[in-house]
Amino acid sequence: MKYLKLFLTFMKIGFVGFGGGMAILPLIYQGVSKFIYISQEDFADLFGISQATPGPIAINAATFVGYKVGGVLGSLVATLGVVLPSFLLVLLTTSFLKKHREHPLVEGAFAGIRPVTVGMIASGVVYIASGAIFNADVSALTGLGEVLGAVDPIACIMALIAAVLVYTKKLGAIQLIIGMGVLGAFIFS
Repeated sequence: MKYLKLFLTFMKIGFVGFGGGMAILPLIYQGVSKFIYISQEDFADLFGISQATPGPIAINAATFVGYKVGGVLGSLVATLGVVLPSFLLVLLTTSFLKKHREHPLVEGAFAGIRPVTVGMIASGVVYIASGAIFNADVSALTGLGEVLGAVDPIACIMALIAAVLVYTKKLGAIQLIIGMGVLGAFIFS
């Protein structure tokens, strides 16, 4: 029964996962929480591991969570669940989009999907930042002063440096994670 629940949970994530892994981080977090307790810090670690390993974030996260829940079989079930909807949707929509891509309704649908994707990515950033940048659960804080007081300045500076390096030097996730991991080992230990 847990394998079916695992499959259906990640199939739902795969089905509504417009915008890729970053956009569906909140869904992944909710899906993970159904099976194992995961703190925001642990979720940030899961995200980091998913970024550092080859492949899409959603697939890596599904594989990791599936393994935690049900070993190798759980890993296979969760991965299949997150991949199957995309595979089926691509098969169904490819021929339709080839014929109707220029239609105003199709163009309008894509224009409506783009802002939602940005919002979902922003929500994912909040989930990750809660465990990586703040010293407290951001949702429990009531005022701006409390929020600012909960900011870990070193972690915030490291995040800004990483963002600048990605934007200006086009560094990849593996380089950044290894570099910041080494830096963090020295600073936080």
